[in-house]
Amino acid sequence: MTSNRRPSPRSPGLVVMAAAGISGVAGYVVLVLAARALTPAENADFLVFWGAVFAVFGVLTGLTAEITRAVFAARHSQSPGPAAGARVVPAALVLGGAVVGVVGLSGPLWAPALFGSEWLPLLAAMVCGIGLFVVHSALGGAAAGGGQWSGYAVLVGLEATTRLALCALVALLGGEVLGLAWGVCAACGTWLLLSLWPRYRRLWAARGDVDRGGLLRRMVSACTAAGASSLLLVGFPVLLRVTTSDEVFAGTAPLLLAVSLTRAPLLVPLGAYQNVVVTKVLTQGLRALVGPTRLVLALTVLGAALAGLVGPVAMRVINPDYRVEGVIFAALTVAAGLVALLTLTGAASLALDRHTVYLAGWTGATLSALAVLAGPWAIEPRVIAALVTGPLVGMTIHLTWSVYGGRSGPGSVRVGRSPSRPRTLRAGGAPAGLEENR
Repeated sequence: MTSNRRPSPRSPGLVVMAAAGISGVAGYVVLVLAARALTPAENADFLVFWGAVFAVFGVLTGLTAEITRAVFAARHSQSPGPAAGARVVPAALVLGGAVVGVVGLSGPLWAPALFGSEWLPLLAAMVCGIGLFVVHSALGGAAAGGGQWSGYAVLVGLEATTRLALCALVALLGGEVLGLAWGVCAACGTWLLLSLWPRYRRLWAARGDVDRGGLLRRMVSACTAAGASSLLLVGFPVLLRVTTSDEVFAGTAPLLLAVSLTRAPLLVPLGAYQNVVVTKVLTQGLRALVGPTRLVLALTVLGAALAGLVGPVAMRVINPDYRVEGVIFAALTVAAGLVALLTLTGAASLALDRHTVYLAGWTGATLSALAVLAGPWAIEPRVIAALVTGPLVGMTIHLTWSVYGGRSGPGSVRVGRSPSRPRTLRAGGAPAGLEENR
């Protein structure tokens, strides 16, 4: 029976942010381990693999966001009885299986150029990781949409800490790029361990608010937009490689590491928290973005100042051969803040069921960044200009279309509206029954 108690609006954010913080620290340490264990050239190769794998993982986070929306909407519809929509996890497996097939079958066309002589075992690790991450993403969306925030947090945190443990073991044993790659990807299977508990097995039965066809269409749209976003977020080394000569790219490991280090404090927690943003926008409209936006802006200003002072020293501690100026660190932190704001506006567009706007914003951001990267300037100005221009273009698209995108209807800012369910959510607060199922 659904409880009528109104939950604390802070509790989901706190538990998710705690897990995201653990995930961010774990990711930091993996990058540091790789920088210390590998030569600069080997680390550049590892960062390309890391970027390629997490770019595809980023595509699959579209599953998490859409499943969060669909399950949340189904739970809070006015229809009596259980949700009548499709089961979300099996539907995600259909789409995820297609992604695995496309990456695996197309690999011989692009992997040799991207991964070098060890492209086949690296491609195998990548395909294995993608297959495991499909289920991870689907279960995470089902948990978030069902209000099971502590279960979602454990899923996020355990995957990251397992990745750290495996990569630390590989580094301790003297493993190289291939060993670290398998450690990164094998961690995506932590849901197998969690599935020993009934609360996680029950997630396989979660249903959305639409039939399978409608759900798959929304998943495709969300994943397409997430793919554009992941190229700009974690696939940036891939974009840089395809727009940079081999001679110049061989020396980009310090700059790429600086990009990752300045992004992680904001974007890793936000990657997990955006599912909370989806549920809040569903109940509160775009005003739900005010608090997170202020926090991101404050952290960006503070982070830029600290990064400019501490970044160069920290870089030399990680690897004495790495040199990046403080002003570059500060500028990259500002760029990371803009990408974080773009992530918020994208999550809002998705929550409002404006999947086309979500896709257009991230596509515009990625294409504009790629266009800047293809320019004739030196490597540092190109990278900074690309990471600033892309988010500004994407945010403009998201906010313009979401606020002024036409008549009230699907995706409007009106609280509690969705094209697939009646208006059921209370304005200005969470719906009844959002508290975690126990």
